[in-house]
Amino acid sequence: MKNAACETTARDQLQVRWQRVAFPCRLFVWSRIALLGFAQLALTLVPALWWGPGPQGLLSRYPALAGLCRWDCGQFERIARLGYREAYWTNFFPLYPVLARGIHAATGIEMHLALLLVSNVASLGALIVIYRIFTLAAGEDAARWALALLVAYPFAFFQATGYPESLMMFFTALAILLALRRQHVWAGVALGLGVLARHLALFAGVSLVAAQIRQRGVHPRRLLLNRAILGLAAPWLFLGLYCYYQYRQFGIPLAFWTARAGWGPRAWWGVVQLLTTKAHDVDVQVMRGYLPFALVPTAGTVAFIRYRRWTELAAFAIVFMVVLWSVGMWGLGRYSASCWPAFLPLGVWLAKRPKIQALTIGVMSLFQGLFFYLFVHQFPIL
Repeated sequence: MKNAACETTARDQLQVRWQRVAFPCRLFVWSRIALLGFAQLALTLVPALWWGPGPQGLLSRYPALAGLCRWDCGQFERIARLGYREAYWTNFFPLYPVLARGIHAATGIEMHLALLLVSNVASLGALIVIYRIFTLAAGEDAARWALALLVAYPFAFFQATGYPESLMMFFTALAILLALRRQHVWAGVALGLGVLARHLALFAGVSLVAAQIRQRGVHPRRLLLNRAILGLAAPWLFLGLYCYYQYRQFGIPLAFWTARAGWGPRAWWGVVQLLTTKAHDVDVQVMRGYLPFALVPTAGTVAFIRYRRWTELAAFAIVFMVVLWSVGMWGLGRYSASCWPAFLPLGVWLAKRPKIQALTIGVMSLFQGLFFYLFVHQFPIL
């Protein structure tokens, strides 16, 4: 009898755990089937690329996978294979190529494929963690629509490509979830790993600060004389270790920062500079095309004004979007897709409007297909 009861309890616990991850897993599977199928179709019907060759080797024989490896994917593959040979390569942060190199060393699979594997495993993990946060914050129905909006967002395809965006999204979400659970030191460690994937993850640190203040109040002694404060220092320690490596390797502790100088003034453009420039080349036109779609997470960020109980999520979204609109036009598309907290208020709003739910997801998916088609053909969607 005891064995039967234990088996029933274990089965019930397994079922509960599956219910917590079933929706994000299904969403991940269907979105990847759609992206792979679309890439296969796009490169089969129109194989010519807008700019330069695609990846060589294994992926060149599989259009569905080759379509996911464009632009920065080649740079990360080179770093994973050769290490940091030049100082300006440090602008591409190390966690992503290090993980891909580890998978390549352990399994022998081609490096480009290892990069895509890391991206997509991290993306699945990110969806699971974000869904958990959204469910705790607003309930299951709102969480489902918020996650569906996030996956359908026009630039969400970057979470499946040879970019570290999904790693950043996973670790920022994990850090915030741990902070909400009062595991502040581990939250700092998670965010530190996120910083090693993409430096913009550092802005999620405001959420960790907000969580500690909310849990212990604005009392200097409670905040500063508590071991949880180590969680706020951890991300900076991880960044410091990377800077130390740059100093040892190139004699420049902030080589990743100075590398951006080679990109010209556009590397620091905000919306004012973008709209007032008279340039009409392809890169500028593409950046201008980002603007109407970036209004989606921006609207979600503004909507946090109505939901003050979500202070931790709002803190990250507000700081992140302000930075993008101020100095981040170059990467506004893919970076805005990483502002995952902004989709929670939008999900709450959409959950109450069943008549437009399918239309909203469909329209966003349609535009994602458009941008993904351009990305697959190496149009400068960066």
